[in-house]
Amino acid sequence: MEANTELVISTVCSSFVIFQVLFHFVSYWFSAKVSPGYNNLSIEKKIEWNSRVVSSCHSLLVGIFGLYLFLFDEPTIADPLWGESTLVKLNIATASGYLISDLLIILLNWKVIGDKFFVVHHCAALTAYYFVL
Repeated sequence: MEANTELVISTVCSSFVIFQVLFHFVSYWFSAKVSPGYNNLSIEKKIEWNSRVVSSCHSLLVGIFGLYLFLFDEPTIADPLWGESTLVKLNIATASGYLISDLLIILLNWKVIGDKFFVVHHCAALTAYYFVL
C-alpha cells in the first residue's frame, strides 16, 4: 500500500472517530454549557440537535478547507479538474469519514432521524468519493 493510500485511509478512520466523539460526547457537553434549555429537551430532540451540531462542524471544516484549496493549493490552481492534490484527497477523506459516521448514527437512531433519502444521499456521495480517491 502506498503512502498516499495509507494517509487517505487513516484520515477516513480518524474522521469517523472524531465525528462519533463529537456526536456522543462533545455536543452533549457543549450544548448543555451554551444553552440551559438543552437539558430540558427530550432524548429524541437531543439526538436530532447533536446530529445537526456534528453536521455543522463537518460543513465548516470541509468548507473552509475547500476554500483554502480553491484559493491557495498549487496543484488545484494549476489544473482544477484533473490536478493531483494530496490536500484535496484529504478533504474528501474527511468528508467520507463524516458520511460513514453519520450513516451509523442514522441507522442506530432510525426511529428518530432515519430517512431513506439521507441514506441514499450518503451512499451516492460515498460512491462518488470512492472513484475520486
